[in-house]
Amino acid sequence: MNLRVPGKLKLVRRRVSVVLVVLAALVALLLVVWLWVLPAYIDQRFSRMLADKTGRQVDIEDVAITPWRSRVTLEGLSIAGQGDTPVFASRRVVATLDWHSLTAAGWRFERIDLKAPRLQLIWRSSGEWNLAQLFGGSSGGNKESMQLRIARLNVSDGRLDWINRRPDRPLTLTLKGLELEARDYDNTAQRPFGLSGQADWNGGTLNGEGEMGFSPWTLDVDLSAEQVPLTTLSGYLAHVVRAQPAAGELGAQIRLRAGRASDAGTRVSGAGAIEGLQMRDPEDGDPIARAERFAVEGLTFASAQPELTAKRVTLEAPWLRVTIDEQLDTNLDAWRPPNDGSGGAGMRYAIDTLAIEQGAVAFSDRHLPRPFTIDFSALTGEWRDINSGREGDGQLSLKGQVADGSPLRIEGAFDPLGDTLSGRLNLHFERLDLKTFAPYLRAFGGYAIEQGQATLDLDYRLEQGRLEAQNHLVLRQLQLGEEVDASATDLPLKTLIGVLKNDDGVIELDIPMRLPLDNPGSVDFGSVAGQAIREALENLVSSPLETLSEVAGGGGEDGSDAGNDSGTGQTSAARSDAESTESDEDGPTALYERARTRQ
Repeated sequence: MNLRVPGKLKLVRRRVSVVLVVLAALVALLLVVWLWVLPAYIDQRFSRMLADKTGRQVDIEDVAITPWRSRVTLEGLSIAGQGDTPVFASRRVVATLDWHSLTAAGWRFERIDLKAPRLQLIWRSSGEWNLAQLFGGSSGGNKESMQLRIARLNVSDGRLDWINRRPDRPLTLTLKGLELEARDYDNTAQRPFGLSGQADWNGGTLNGEGEMGFSPWTLDVDLSAEQVPLTTLSGYLAHVVRAQPAAGELGAQIRLRAGRASDAGTRVSGAGAIEGLQMRDPEDGDPIARAERFAVEGLTFASAQPELTAKRVTLEAPWLRVTIDEQLDTNLDAWRPPNDGSGGAGMRYAIDTLAIEQGAVAFSDRHLPRPFTIDFSALTGEWRDINSGREGDGQLSLKGQVADGSPLRIEGAFDPLGDTLSGRLNLHFERLDLKTFAPYLRAFGGYAIEQGQATLDLDYRLEQGRLEAQNHLVLRQLQLGEEVDASATDLPLKTLIGVLKNDDGVIELDIPMRLPLDNPGSVDFGSVAGQAIREALENLVSSPLETLSEVAGGGGEDGSDAGNDSGTGQTSAARSDAESTESDEDGPTALYERARTRQ
């Protein structure tokens, strides 16, 4: 009996061993099957979840699992977009799972690493985002199935195309080489997630840190840009000013807020500078302005009711081209905001102080038979309280010189951004070489000019589309040349110049002028100038009897008394002038007409 027990034990042990081996084999087989089936299960479930949330086709090339690390690796993940360009694609996605995601609704990740992802983030014209369903909260009443939680998301070598389709012409900003970290994303809560990163922005660099959320949409980030080509922002600048950027590098520190983080649409605040700024005319593409440095302090922009303000704008060594064309239109409209298409004035501007340091202006007038050009340089001063929403503001104080070295000073109140030109300016020029203005003298006076200098005090009042000017001219050593156009004016210029000179060869005139500016193309500037000078002369000759005598009687073309060798003639002329002052039919205007016929 005792001898059989060990045999039975051996048999039992043998059977148990067989059972254990079979069980182990079954477990191993089940484990192998599970590890083989699980990737397909994850592929199917993850693809279905993304497809349901985005309404787009989802492809995954391969799924690999590392069980002991709770890690899933997706190779070649893509979400279809329009055409051949996916709205999202990543070469590799490595996700560390919370294993409850396999049995619970939704997905929870401790960490996700995206290698070389490409994302098209599209802001539709309706104000919605293309991937709001993926990154946003619940929809369709099934909140539990939409849960997505990511404790940490890392992006390396990424690309982001931010496409804004709300304007008439869609705008795209592209970031390459994106390195990004996002923290505590949870679409079951309405709080934003944190993010920080840096990227290549069209050859420059962009760094950012802040918060972002998709449902509801919110953005609040601090951005720092360095050496970003200004042309990168051409599409957005087109909504601010009609002139187009041709060159320049942007450096800025700004805070960008949008959605729930702002009560004024997209809001931008901060400061920045553009080095090597160059702008071109939107009509002909020619250079219209440049500056060694364009700096802005206290910048604010709000899109809800478009407004752009700045505490201080500094222009270092700026250059500006100002042109009057053949139709008497100017190119200054390039600096006004474009019309918003609704009949309104578009964006409102306000600048507390515009500082100009060593500036220059190239002025040309092409409506004359011979184009007139003049350069101003060494312009330094300030323009305060520029505001397109108010008229008559804009306190200007500017000093500089004309190309020939003549000093100039401009002071007054004038706002170039108002709906209508309005303000008052005083322009003072010293010792201007009159040869500079030869094209104007040819066009309006009909004479070439040999020599002369002018000191000008010009008081301009602009109100409701009209210009009223009081011009005080002091002319020295003025000498006209040959007559080039007898039809240019009916003024007896040579006679008048000779008569009006004092003993020192100086002429002083006060010339008023009134001019409509709302339709300059309909104005005959020659007639306006002639009438203004005529009024000034009538006021002048109505006082001194000697002047009346010389104008009406014996003045030669150079102002000499050619007819004074006959005493009787002078007495007769004087008597005639004396009588004319007592007759309404032979007043200053008639004297002027007689002098005109004598020239």
